[in-house]
Amino acid sequence: MGYGTRVDSVIGGLSRLLHVRAAKTNTVADLERYLDLEPAEVFPAPPPMPRVTLHRSLLDRAIRSSTVTWRSTHEVLCPRYRKRHEGEYAINENASMRWLRPDGERREHCLVYVHGWLEPGSWAEETTVFRKWSHELPRCDLAHVALPFHGVRKPWRALYSGELFWTADLVRTVEGIRQAVHDVRSAIGWLREQGYEQIGVTGLSLGGAITMLLACLEPGPDYAIPMIGHLQLVEAVEQAPILWRMKHDLEKWGVDEAARRQIFDRLGWAKYRPLLPPERQLWIQAREDVYIDAQLAERQWREWGQPPILWIDGGHMTFPLHIDAMTARMADFIAAR
Repeated sequence: MGYGTRVDSVIGGLSRLLHVRAAKTNTVADLERYLDLEPAEVFPAPPPMPRVTLHRSLLDRAIRSSTVTWRSTHEVLCPRYRKRHEGEYAINENASMRWLRPDGERREHCLVYVHGWLEPGSWAEETTVFRKWSHELPRCDLAHVALPFHGVRKPWRALYSGELFWTADLVRTVEGIRQAVHDVRSAIGWLREQGYEQIGVTGLSLGGAITMLLACLEPGPDYAIPMIGHLQLVEAVEQAPILWRMKHDLEKWGVDEAARRQIFDRLGWAKYRPLLPPERQLWIQAREDVYIDAQLAERQWREWGQPPILWIDGGHMTFPLHIDAMTARMADFIAAR
């Protein structure tokens, strides 16, 4: 057992202290509306953004960043869930993105970052990895979209950022993914209007999975850099210790492993294939990941045409030890664009 496996296992065990509340609503009976659909039906192309607001605080001016806000145009599919979406989760309709232009003016490229599950806010990246990327990724501005139920979009009843995103309330979970994809695509469309020559998307963990979904949709990004993720989401539910609460609550409601596998199979995300050719993808995966099984990631990598890939040592939670190598590979890939 390597150090990455040990760290992932320990943090997975400690997550039991975090996920203390069970999901309240069993929505399995409402899932039929989402099953056996084509990608364009699950993830329809967003319309042009409505009115956009740009805000810059004094600190933002100093670090050359802006906050972009708009009203999400995401439409839910389940009428019963729509009442919650427009009621207790209405804060999710306030989409938000941090937009960093280190030169004070637009560069040639923009890289959109999709954060992971439980992300507390864009400050986590802005004070760490974005500082490195802004200097070392060639001719690249950065954007960071806040996902539903996270950060500034956290509903008041949530104990922490992301608590309500990935749970046994499966309609809410699916709609969270749908809205995440929708809002990132809206952001890409708006950024294109700002004149960027190319727009790429990258993301870590959950953000890596969303990045992969975006690579399967049209219109989409010009290139994709999924990091430590795959679309075999049912395997994550079955194997990842950090998802123990979701699995436990579904079992409590009588949704056993066979039923869970059937649901995710009919959602079909694991069977999506990219519209981006392999040369417009760069994969980054961890060899000892406990949450994102390396063998499953490699299987999907082969199914996607074996795009360029960087394997890092360690696991899911130890990726910061390899930021230098990840950034260098990303810089070479983006320069080739």
